[in-house]
Parts: sequence; structure tokens; C-alpha cells
Amino acid sequence: MRKIIFGLVFLFVQCNFLFAAKIVLTGHASDYNGQKIVFLHYDNQITYKEYPLGSVIVGANGDFSCSFNINETTFVFAHLGTYFTSIFVEPGREYNISLPSRKDKLPGEKINPYFEEDKIHFSILSVKQLNSKEKIDPKSELNYWVTSFDAIYEPVFAKYSMNAYIKKKKENLDSMILSLDSTYANGKNVYFNEYYQYRIGLLKFMSKRVKSKYISDGYFLNKPILYNNPAYMELFNQVYEKYLVYFGRTSTGKEIYDDINTHKSLSQLKATLHQDQVLSNDTLKELVILKGIHDGFYEMDFSRQSMLDVLDSLQATTKIAIHKAVTANIREKVTKLLSGYDPPSFRLLNQDSMWVSNSDLKGTLTYLVFCTTQNYVCFKEFDQLKKIQQKYGNLIKIVTISVDDSLPAMRSFCKKYPYNWTFLYFGDQPEVIKDYDIRTFPTYYMIDSDGKMLFSPAKSPFENIEITIFDYLRGKKLL
Repeated sequence: MRKIIFGLVFLFVQCNFLFAAKIVLTGHASDYNGQKIVFLHYDNQITYKEYPLGSVIVGANGDFSCSFNINETTFVFAHLGTYFTSIFVEPGREYNISLPSRKDKLPGEKINPYFEEDKIHFSILSVKQLNSKEKIDPKSELNYWVTSFDAIYEPVFAKYSMNAYIKKKKENLDSMILSLDSTYANGKNVYFNEYYQYRIGLLKFMSKRVKSKYISDGYFLNKPILYNNPAYMELFNQVYEKYLVYFGRTSTGKEIYDDINTHKSLSQLKATLHQDQVLSNDTLKELVILKGIHDGFYEMDFSRQSMLDVLDSLQATTKIAIHKAVTANIREKVTKLLSGYDPPSFRLLNQDSMWVSNSDLKGTLTYLVFCTTQNYVCFKEFDQLKKIQQKYGNLIKIVTISVDDSLPAMRSFCKKYPYNWTFLYFGDQPEVIKDYDIRTFPTYYMIDSDGKMLFSPAKSPFENIEITIFDYLRGKKLL
């Protein structure tokens, strides 16, 4: 099944590629000399999985040039130290951009799951059509309109969404929207017009200026789905957040629970949702189901396995190519830390500078721990891990993913305290912290000999994990 899903997603990507056009990003940034810049976009804007479009290593002289293909106007971004930098690119164009002054993340910021990068736009020095020397007037270009609008819109949004129930504020908001309309509505750029429309819809929705039905009817009923427009998708995500949970609690939607938990039926779920007039469009209905499964997967209202069965049915039956890709991505996201499924993959350097991946660990029970050697609790539990290692020997692999400041720091620790198991340095794949949802140190996982997640999270050595280890090994007739 997973091979089929991957093949369909690959086919979808390849079909898009056939109709894609080239874009080029160039610039000069001397303080980024030798640094790799990866330009990304969102695979979809429900799970917000990041997908690389192209990358470049800034030259010794500070120059860089990166090209890739897109098939429509695309929101592109890069993580540059403490900055989340973005730009909207249109097919067939070359953008000369300026990078922000380099500001690397501090060690603590790299491992902090709550750290938020500062969101800024790339400064655009010039834009031209490829194979043409004629430059495009910056004031007619999409990014000019988006950045100038956002500069006014964002403080307005912050002000009125925080004061949603004050009547006078609502009256002032009407005047503010009229003022924005006079400047930004009905511009020359179609993409910006849609961006503007849905940003205003979000402002009305979050400020409680209008009811949800007004937003649904005015912005989604019989409207095209703008999968690649962040303004559309942000409003969609707000309006349909946990939709299956909330609609299931209404008199018209109560059948949702039987549709999913009892019958595991996509067709019956669609029939129940069809009672909502806005969802008479099957494309929007499927997207709402995908959003609902994503948001409701960890809620107590639905059986997780039943939701996965419905998700698989949608994957098999949908005629909408992008929905196949979104379905596969949601399944990967919601199952990656579930018992019985493949855990997130990693490939990291160990204390001997050898690459180790989780596929190398198959065949043996693995006790995986995320820690930092500077953490007192981690250090104390290492002594308990040592006892477990000595007792069970080759029947268990203990693997420590060390979140230290540097690889030399981890190596120094391993030389000073020669524990007899594998230490891996997280720095070559820092996203592993996010993938395993690490919020505190130490955090443990248990992975079985087939490479499937066994316990997520697992007990610590001080919580009698040895009983679990003994029972598993005895069940496998290894003791």
C-alpha cells in the first residue's frame, strides 16, 4: 500500500513538473560565504510539510544563483538562522534578492521546539522575465503589493482580532476595510486579488465581525480551491478547524461518529457532510475531510484506526491528484510516532564519525534516548543505562541522540565517560528533534527488532523499563 501511495505521489509531482516553468533567484550576500541556502515551499498547507525546491552554496565572493521549476505562482521560503524569509515567485522570472544580515541561531534556540523565527520578506532588488533584458516595474510586481498590504494589514489584524467583542471596534473595522478596499481591491495581479480577498475574510472571521456561515457561503461555496495561496488556506484552516469533531456534535452531523467509528465508511461520511450546503462540492468536501482527520486524529471522539481506514479509502478513490499527495502526507505525519508504525528516519554521525541510520538498527530491540550530556538527569540515567547494557548485552541496542552544542563536545564526553553504546550527534539533522516531538530531556522511545515503534514514549530506566525489556525478549524466546 505504501509503495502504491508513494508511486501516486511521485506521478503527481512528475505531472506537475511537465508543465513547470523555470525561475531564478540571484543575489550577493558576503556574510553567507560558503553557506548552503535551501529554498522550500509547502507540500500542502494542512500539514505544512516543507519540500525543497532548490539549493545553492553561496560563493566565496558572496554571489549565488539558484534555479528551479514551478508550475504556478508559489510561496517560497528559506530558514536563514533566526529568520524565516519568504518571497512569491511567478513562473518564467528572475529575481535579484537581498538576504538579511546573517544571524545564526544560538545552541539553545536550535533545540527549543517553541522557538519562532522572525518572519520577513526577501528584499527584491529587481525582477525581469527570463531571456529578456527588460526589467519589470517593482510597483507592478506581486511582492510589492503583498508586502505593502501586509505592513498595514498585520497590525490591524492584531488589534481587531484581540478585541473581537467590542461593538465600537467592529464599527471602526468597517471603516478600516473600506479604506483598504480603496487602495488594494481589484488590483492588476489576479493572485494578489485573491490573496487580498481571503486576508480580509480572515480579518472578518477572527474579529467576529460576521458569522461562520457568512464566511463559508461567501468565501468557499462554489469557489475555486486555491491550494497554493496562503491567504486562502489560512482562512480555510481557521473555518474548518476540527470540523469533524464539531459538526459531529450537532443534530445534523451526529451520524459522523457511526460513519467513522462503526462503519469506517468514506461514502457514508460524505453523505452526512453533504447536509452542509457548502460541502455539496465534492472537491471541497474531500479537503474538509482531510483537514478533519488531520485535526481530529488525536481527539478522543474517533478511533485512530478507523480514521486511518477512512483516509486509505479516500486515497484509493479520490480523482483529485493533489488530494492523493495530501493524504499520504497526513498518514505519514499522524502515524510516525504511533506504536506499530515506522518511526521518523534519521542518519547521524556517531562518536567515531561513522554514519548511523535507524535502518541499521533493525534486527535488535532498540532503546532510543534523546538527551544532552550537560543535563543532570540525563547524566544520572546513563548509569542505569549502563547496567541495562551490561545485563542484556547484544540482545538490546541503546542509542543516545545527543543534543550537544557540537560534535567535538559529544566526542569529548564519550572519551571521558566510555559508555558502551552508540552516541549520535543531532547537528547534521536538527529536524530530528521536531520529528520525534522532543520537548524535554531525557525522552525515551522503544523500537522493536522489525524497526517499528513499540512504545512512544517509553519509560525511563528509573520507571522500571527493564520489566518491559525482559518481557519483550522473553516473548521473542531470546531469554
